[in-house]
Amino acid sequence: MEALLENTCELNVEGRGAGRRYLLGEIPTTSGSKHSVVLALTGMGNNSAASRATRLLEHFPKVDSIVMVGIAGGVPHPGKPDEHVRLGDIVVSNEGGVIQYDYVKEERERIIPRHPPRPSSPTLLEGVRLLEAGRLAGRKPWLAFIDGALCPLNWTRPPEESDVLADSHHPEQIIDHPDDLERVKGQPRIFRGPIASANDLLKNPIKRDEYRDAFRVKAVEMEGSGIADATWACEVGYLVVRGICDYCDSNKGDVWQKYAAVVAAAYVRALLGSMPC
Repeated sequence: MEALLENTCELNVEGRGAGRRYLLGEIPTTSGSKHSVVLALTGMGNNSAASRATRLLEHFPKVDSIVMVGIAGGVPHPGKPDEHVRLGDIVVSNEGGVIQYDYVKEERERIIPRHPPRPSSPTLLEGVRLLEAGRLAGRKPWLAFIDGALCPLNWTRPPEESDVLADSHHPEQIIDHPDDLERVKGQPRIFRGPIASANDLLKNPIKRDEYRDAFRVKAVEMEGSGIADATWACEVGYLVVRGICDYCDSNKGDVWQKYAAVVAAAYVRALLGSMPC
């Protein structure tokens, strides 16, 4: 994300403890104005994310929204090409927000989800929908930002043959990705939908598929519900944007992580740049 900001400078807030170092920057908009942006780094897990977001909002009380940007596991759907998330794709939280799948009531014979509703920011969702409208008209501003971030970092998109999907019940069997007329080779596809979040590092494709079927989630990660709770308590908006780097299975690795981080950041750069101040 830092590589896509302009006029950056570091800021250290005085006081005790971690969570006081920030990077300030600007994102110019298509209307000629500029968004002021503050970047903060959080650790892994929803508890850490909630704590970091809360501290950020104390240090910057005029912040309108928090966008959680990073990588996540994708939720494939080989039987439905239009919902089939692949490595290198981008998943953006929608009105369904974040599903905290480890917030449950466990009874003797069943487990009942109890995640509270935390819809994403309506203002940011409007920007997401307008970006999608532009995509249908052939405009994809995030592609230029992807290239602009990859080049100076000397990173590249991993080869397509490394995008391997295993059968959920028989991991030794490899599944072919379905044909998708909406997909452009070498480019990320954008998906909007609920995102599953918990403090669990999920490497179980059977559970991944269960969450897909129960909640229609498109990605699985470990910080989004902490961000959703922190922003809800402070009455500000949020959005989660994730680049997909694995399938939450035994093949989970780091080959796609750098590219996934870049595409998520590039999409956020395009989103904010398209929105007036």
